[in-house]
Amino acid sequence: MPNTPKRLGELVTEAKKRGASRAKIVPASIIVLDERVRLKCSVPLCDNYGRHLLCPPNVMPMDQFRRTLKSFKHALLLQIESDYDSLDKSTKHLDADLCTNLEKATGTRGFERKLTQLVEEMEALAFKKGFYLAAGLGGSECILCETCVGQGSEEPCRHPFRARPSMQALGIDVIRTCESAGMPIRLSSDHKVRWTGIVLLD
Repeated sequence: MPNTPKRLGELVTEAKKRGASRAKIVPASIIVLDERVRLKCSVPLCDNYGRHLLCPPNVMPMDQFRRTLKSFKHALLLQIESDYDSLDKSTKHLDADLCTNLEKATGTRGFERKLTQLVEEMEALAFKKGFYLAAGLGGSECILCETCVGQGSEEPCRHPFRARPSMQALGIDVIRTCESAGMPIRLSSDHKVRWTGIVLLD
């Protein structure tokens, strides 16, 4: 494609204008896949496993995604940052209720929605700039609906053009990928918590 470096730079600039705390073009080859990431969807069993249309086992197998990923040359890594304290101070075992209470107390859903919208917008913009095979992936389970129609319901997704699987659902090790990109994240931190999404670019 002509002027690819220029167009890639324009995507970074635009991502920051639209609310990204950090945005960076990286080679798609640095994206780390690890079967153990998918294992964490079922051990311990995630509340969304088998119930969410964009969570395992309802997404493409890792082997298929691994082959597909090799066809992409670049990726736009996106991060949205907050200052809330995410250090684990709980005295009970992690479960669905604890996660829900933490989300309500910290307002993390707002940041997840912001990231979801940013990934969607940047994928569309990349398409318009000539990266016609651009594909966006989120940083958490799809949150467009309060409750997913779910596997076995025989109902279609309510937002088929907006819904995206998470990187983790496809087996991407987000922590190691971000480290390789020079954009490290922490799962438990007393400052600067980062939500990460990605747009794969041909």
